Amino acid sequence: WNSQSSLVDVQRVPSYDSFEDDCSQSLCLNKPTMSFKDYIQERSDPVEQGKPVIPAAILAGFTGSGPIQLWQFLLELLTDKSCQAFISWTGDGWEFKLADPDEVARRWGRRKNKPKMNYEKLSRGLRYYYDKNIIHKTSGKRYVYRFVCDLQNLLGYTAE
Repeated sequence: WNSQSSLVDVQRVPSYDSFEDDCSQSLCLNKPTMSFKDYIQERSDPVEQGKPVIPAAILAGFTGSGPIQLWQFLLELLTDKSCQAFISWTGDGWEFKLADPDEVARRWGRRKNKPKMNYEKLSRGLRYYYDKNIIHKTSGKRYVYRFVCDLQNLLGYTAE
């Protein structure tokens, strides 16, 4: 810190309370009876197509500051209609399928600045979540996973 620096140069870090208010407004948590599917549909007007309904910046607030985590990234992709060709909800609760796991891995690698990312490495990251009860693999279905953490409480929506 020197005399030529100013407070304007310092990024404002929101307080817990202001972040909670921002998240509640951004995620429309005041509508707990609406399903997540309905919420996605409601937010899918032409102006917002190609953008995630829940940006990673908001999701990052649920786990504190720091780099985006894989589960947050996947949720961001799942709420972006332009990504449905390679990752989408199956319609069974919080279950989702990687229709093109290589594309999901490429995008994750791009986000994390890891150009050698591939599905094998990404799936290792997914397996890390099994013990933590965040995501589980759906047995008998290839590239199908399910969020088992309490997304309903976290996001304020039911899966259907």
